[in-house]
Amino acid sequence: DCSRPNLARPSFLPSSTSMNMPHSFGSVGGLVLGDSPLPTSPNGTKHPVPIPTALPASELCWPVRPMMRNELDTFSIHFYIFFRPNVLVPPDHPAVFVINLLPVLDSGGVLNLELQLNVSSLCGENATVFGCLNHEVLLMSSDNASVTCETESLAGFLLSVNAMVSLSHLRIPYPQTGSWYLGVRSLCATEHGFEPCTNVTAEVYLHTYLSPCINDCSIYGQCKLLRTNNYLYAACECKAGWNGWGCTDNDEAFSYGFQLLSTLLLYLSNVMFVPPVGIAIHSHCLLEAAIY
Repeated sequence: DCSRPNLARPSFLPSSTSMNMPHSFGSVGGLVLGDSPLPTSPNGTKHPVPIPTALPASELCWPVRPMMRNELDTFSIHFYIFFRPNVLVPPDHPAVFVINLLPVLDSGGVLNLELQLNVSSLCGENATVFGCLNHEVLLMSSDNASVTCETESLAGFLLSVNAMVSLSHLRIPYPQTGSWYLGVRSLCATEHGFEPCTNVTAEVYLHTYLSPCINDCSIYGQCKLLRTNNYLYAACECKAGWNGWGCTDNDEAFSYGFQLLSTLLLYLSNVMFVPPVGIAIHSHCLLEAAIY
């Protein structure tokens, strides 16, 4: 936001780990669910990746494009970019977007972000597109030693896509309301680390939406709307011992044999009432037979 000159506007970031669980959801260190791979340096190691120095002061203010919203149902909202979902990432500066979440209406679901790279747009270059999502402020660190999306007091949610892994997901349960800033930038890998791409305009597909539950709670759960103290939120009700945000944790799940045995024992226990019912009918005790 160019109207807030006191905010730092540096360079940028790596990808998210599959799970990052600090203090509160959607805040500094909040719970985040994703499957973005950890970015590696060009030589294949997973050490912090060098990036170029900070941009000149004249280039630290970038246009911010707001994302439109299409409300489909309770906690079912699609955010989209006007005209088309494809984003062209300039080689010299990030593309910045803002997602506005409304109080009460948007805080009880799951914020989903998908970043998919059009590999053909790289024109054979070894480029990686990084994304940084953060609440209320755009974080794009210019630390020369590593790609990062955090400061001493703030931490963002990170994604990355390249020719090898072209799709990355990020899920934030119960996100904070307000403005979420997303910065997307491309960097090219060289023998000295990552550097700004000179002649590559990467194209990425950005899919952002709000859903009630993660993956509809899979086949082992049911998504339910709950209300607590006038606060409406969605949560998964798991069955057969499955746990997790999307009922995908099978550490305590019942085996198929155990579920089959439980079902058979339930039916057999009902069969035990057949003789008492027959005796009651034979004795003309219809009320007792109906109770049995």
